[in-house]
Formats: sequence, C-alpha cells, structure tokens
Amino acid sequence: MCRILSYLGSPVLLDHLLYAPDSSLLNQTTAAQMLSMLNLAGFGMAAWDPSSHEPHTPYRYRTTQVAVFDRNLKELASKLKVGALLSHIRGVPMTSTVQVNDQNVHPFRFDGVPLAMAHNGDLAGFRDMRFDLVPHVRPEFARAISGSTDSEWIYALVASALPDAYAINSPEAILDAIRDALTTIRKVRERHGITRSSSANLIFCDGTNLVAVRYTFDFGRFDVSQLQGSADFLSMWYTFGRDYGLHDEEWKLIGGAAQANSIVVASEPLTRDFATWIEVPEYSALVARNDGSRRIAEIHALSV
Repeated sequence: MCRILSYLGSPVLLDHLLYAPDSSLLNQTTAAQMLSMLNLAGFGMAAWDPSSHEPHTPYRYRTTQVAVFDRNLKELASKLKVGALLSHIRGVPMTSTVQVNDQNVHPFRFDGVPLAMAHNGDLAGFRDMRFDLVPHVRPEFARAISGSTDSEWIYALVASALPDAYAINSPEAILDAIRDALTTIRKVRERHGITRSSSANLIFCDGTNLVAVRYTFDFGRFDVSQLQGSADFLSMWYTFGRDYGLHDEEWKLIGGAAQANSIVVASEPLTRDFATWIEVPEYSALVARNDGSRRIAEIHALSV
C-alpha cells in the first residue's frame, strides 16, 4: 500500500508538509504509524504555486528514488510555497513481479487535464479486468496510459466521466465522475467473479478543488496469503483551519472550522497528537469547497 498527502489553502512552504512534522509524509517512507509496510517504490507530487508562471498548472515531480535520500526534493521543498499539493509515496509488495518505474509513480495527470489523482490500495484481479474497462475510457486517455498500474486506469475512468476533462469542474461533477468509475469497476469485478477485498482510497486535486474517497470493494473477503494491509480499511484523515505552521510546538492548522481557509488530507495524521485530526468515515467522500472566504469540508456517503 501507499501513503498520500494533499493540501489546499493559503500558501505554505513545501518543507513544512513533507519534512517538518514528526510524522511527515517523508517520514512515513519507513515509519508509517498506520501501515505495517515500507514505502520504497517512489515519490511523486503535483504542486500548485499561486505565484508561479501559469499558476493553474502544477509543478510535477516524480522519482523512483527512496524519497528520504532525495537531495533534490529536499532543496526544492525548502524554496517552493504551495497553495495546493497532491503527493504520494508508493509502497509495493516485495516481489520481482512488481514494476518500479517513473510511469507507475503517482500522482497521475494527463496532459491538459487539470485534475490529478493519487491512490492508496489495489484492485484484486486487475490484469483480468483492464480490457473490460477500455470501453469506458475515452480513446485519448486510453492512449495516454503509460504505466502498468490499476491506479492509472482508475484515473482514466474518472477523467473520462467528467463533463469537461480539460476544465476545472465543480466538486459535485468530480464526485459524480468518481461514483461512475467505482460503479464501472464493481460491474467488471462481478463479471469476472472477483470478490477479494480491494481498497480504493483516492485523492483528487486540481488546485481549486479537493475530493478524497475512502472506499473498499468487498471488505472482509481476502486471501490470507495476499493481505498486504487489505484486512483493514486503509486509513484517511483530515484537518482544517487557518495559518498552517508550528503552533505550541505542533505542526497544525488553527482557528477551527469557523475560520478555516485551508485543509490537509492524509492517509494518516502528520503529527503524533491526533487532537486536531478527524477520520474520514469508511465508504464516504470528503469534499472541500469554498464558501466565500471560508473553506468548508463536507462528508458524502458513497453507496456504489
């Protein structure tokens, strides 16, 4: 499995998200608190800098290096301020059948499509399923798939279901596209008789909207020899407020919901103190939307 971190709000130094907290995303490479796996198969991010050239286009960085040893990433993180971030460290089973290459590093974002996606989980039987997914993927997106992961196909399904994949869509439209993709996957699983528990924790961000999904197909049905974390719902947490930074010796947002202009969503809290974090319920979607100068977080049930 993997770990994901996403941020949307007032610009903050990238270092303060990736490195500074005691349970930061980079520390989760080898010391995740809610996952008994190492995440050594690469790091990737899409980072939106509002002061940069073409601020609606993210800076993308993907590498198969173990992120904690990546000096270039550390230098970049000390200089770049982000108003939105979607970052991911990839964890895979320790087997020679897994492909570790740049094409399989998250997040995924097709050329010209504002929406990016990162995935924590896996789809059992994906090799049997993928050709049945082709009719549901727009031809230009099918041609754009360059890796071998189930994650990129999930992204292609969602992008294909958007009203206008090349524009900023509403949170409702993004959530509808996610529902459509999950429904398609469930039907294909049923067609192939696939019932093994398969996690699909997904975070989508386009620099304006953030939608996060905590979902598992057929929870509780698994092959003991292939668990890789699938016996439990994979975790997802969020916190919101304003002025993200070091407050009272803890990296956090302050002010609560009434003054919130920023949100952090992650596979697990970035700090050992969970007091300011809320767990995303199982089978639900978290939608962050603007309400004037305030950002609000909504939970939507996913019955797919």
